Amino acid sequence: MIKGEEINMLTKSQELLLFLMKLKGGVIDDKTKLAKYQYFTDFVHYAFHSKPVSEGVIYTRQKQGPLSRNLTDDLEELKRLGYIKESPSYKYSIVKDFNLHLSEDEKKTAKFVMSKYGQLNYTDLIQICHAQVPYLSSKDGGVIEYFTAFNLVDDYQDYADFKD
Repeated sequence: MIKGEEINMLTKSQELLLFLMKLKGGVIDDKTKLAKYQYFTDFVHYAFHSKPVSEGVIYTRQKQGPLSRNLTDDLEELKRLGYIKESPSYKYSIVKDFNLHLSEDEKKTAKFVMSKYGQLNYTDLIQICHAQVPYLSSKDGGVIEYFTAFNLVDDYQDYADFKD
C-alpha cells in the first residue's frame, strides 16, 4: 500500500471520529461522549444539509441516548490501523497523523457541535439527547430516523451564524 492510500479506506464515520478527537486536542476521555458528539454532528448536519456526515451509519435508541451501530467497529478499525490507542477506561488518543476528506460544511458542523457541547459531561450530553425529537421519536433499541433531525432546526438557530 502506498503511503496516504490508507486514509482513503476509512469510512466517513471513521474520519468524523478522528476529527472530533482532533478537535478535543487529540484525546476523548469517554466513549459515551464520543458517541454523543458523533450523533450531534450527524443530526445537526442532516437538519441543515439533508445528509449526515457519517454516510450509511444507522443510529439506535439506547439507554444512554442515540448510538451509532458502527461506533465500536469504527474505533476498533482505527486502533487496528494505528490511528488511535485506547486506555482501559475507554479513553481514546490519536497517535498517528491523518488527512481527512471531510467537506468544509462537515468540518463546520463538527466544530459547531464541539463548541456547543465539548465541555459538557456525559450526563449532560445524555440529558440533551433524551429531550430531542430524534430520540423521543423511536422505541428502545429502535432505529432513529434521520428525517427526525429536521425537528432540530429551531434548537440550533445559532448554527447558520457559527464561524469557526
